[in-house]
Amino acid sequence: MATQGVQVNGAAATRGNRSEGTSGERRTFLSCSRRRRCRCRCRISRREALTWTGKSALAFTSLVGLPLSAVFLADTTTNAVALASEETSKKAERIARDYDKYSEKYDKLEVGELAKAWQLSDLRQTAVSKAAGRTLEIGIGTGINLELYDFDRVTRLTGLDISEGMLDKSKERVSEKNLGERVELVQGDAARLPFESNSFDTVIVTYALCVIPDAESSLREIARVLKSDGSGYLVEHISSDFKPLASYQSLISPFIAQFGKGCDPSKDIPSLAQASGLRLVDIDRRVKGTVALMQVSTS
Repeated sequence: MATQGVQVNGAAATRGNRSEGTSGERRTFLSCSRRRRCRCRCRISRREALTWTGKSALAFTSLVGLPLSAVFLADTTTNAVALASEETSKKAERIARDYDKYSEKYDKLEVGELAKAWQLSDLRQTAVSKAAGRTLEIGIGTGINLELYDFDRVTRLTGLDISEGMLDKSKERVSEKNLGERVELVQGDAARLPFESNSFDTVIVTYALCVIPDAESSLREIARVLKSDGSGYLVEHISSDFKPLASYQSLISPFIAQFGKGCDPSKDIPSLAQASGLRLVDIDRRVKGTVALMQVSTS
């Protein structure tokens, strides 16, 4: 048994772990966690320990049919997805709180003279007038679209919003218009709709996807709840189809999102819709392509 002091290139070096071997061979042993109190023979060399770990990982990946990199990447990817989901949830909660505050003055901003000048109200009215059958409106807000629905065509309207303050305003409108038997209001997250699949004839969204943090998940949910023969009508601030303007939108989007009620005007909603299982049936772009009415379906 060699002592703890060994010679390396003529210089004295001290090892914390025990070593032994012949003059031509030296093996360094892993120290037992119990150290001096332990009387066991913990004689697995560092090289053997690393080799054993590697072989175990390879055996496992061979068994399940995965490349070795997947073992290490899987945990990293899972953590990244979890963190992204947590961040999205926090953004949604923040938007809910912000819109609770906006609810008192929201109508003046959305249907005022500026909105009319930019043709925002026209697109809203066109989209809502197409609703028929059992209809879902995502981001119903204060209920400013209620007066635009034709309830001779719409058999039942379900309005969803994440903000309790906005829904309180909707409830007031529903009561004023005696629509209690025709309209149901639900508080919920557009990225996780609390409805059964294939359950709505029409889905209406007006200027909400630009605010919703996870627009792609919301679009997938629209594809899920929309009937195969149904139609969705989306009116949104979107990325322009004129590339220089689209680049400018991307540049200013953080500022707009912070000071413009959370709206991100740089989202490419048409592309996101198609990537989420929806078919883009028609699109009517306005204001240099930055605002659009889109008709979508699942077939």
